[in-house]
Amino acid sequence: MATKTRTNTVYYTVTDTPFGPMLIAGHGRILVALKFHVDERKLDGPLAQVERELGSRYGLVRDDDAVALIAAQVREYLAGERTRFELKTDISYVTPFRRSVLEACAAIPRGKTSTYADLARQVGRPAASRAVGQTMATNPIPIVIPCHRVLGSGGKLHGFGGGLDMKAKLLALEGVSVA
Repeated sequence: MATKTRTNTVYYTVTDTPFGPMLIAGHGRILVALKFHVDERKLDGPLAQVERELGSRYGLVRDDDAVALIAAQVREYLAGERTRFELKTDISYVTPFRRSVLEACAAIPRGKTSTYADLARQVGRPAASRAVGQTMATNPIPIVIPCHRVLGSGGKLHGFGGGLDMKAKLLALEGVSVA
């Protein structure tokens, strides 16, 4: 039986942001994962989750300096000091359907919103609103792939890994007010 070998290393850090501590994983200017509300003293759960998501594609290594640039951009964005990211994302490890949904989500401009149904139509699966919602719920790179810009039908706040309060604050940071 062949075993999968890890092809690359991804470095991670935990950084404090205006929205709480976050785990950030990547290499160079490539962001691979971002997790909210990560307690530095309890990394086992978030690290295991990232490892499950990445499968055997990457090995995780703690190196604060290696992801300092990525972490700085996330902090600056969340502090309102930056309006766009100068990063690439790597979502090559997700299924083709999820990748198409995440790419459509990434194209939603700052200050604009979309709905789960709109994204389902954009990816050619108009009946797949729930699957789009599940993809948003498991977005490995929230904020940079802006799932907070995706609303429920009627423009209502619906689901977000950081909580609805964080979703509303992120939208407000981008100039969007949601009732």
